[in-house]
Amino acid sequence: MSEQFSGTKEVSEFLKFDLEKLNLYIKENCQAISKINSYEQFKGGQSNPSYLLISDNEKYVLRRKPPGKLLKSAHAVD
Repeated sequence: MSEQFSGTKEVSEFLKFDLEKLNLYIKENCQAISKINSYEQFKGGQSNPSYLLISDNEKYVLRRKPPGKLLKSAHAVD
């Protein structure tokens, strides 16, 4: 696989999200997941951006809808 699509990178500015809001959601809904300290963006797969979430002891993957208005035919991640 090409290095272009392998691994992670710094999150693109327009795809950043509020880490404190995510941690609040996790605290209220997913107690088994520890506090997320940082996150990186996976390279490639930008139709639905994917992130590597990093806590003190664990790593998780998060996929989300891209920002902005989606076409009706676009793949939904609900």
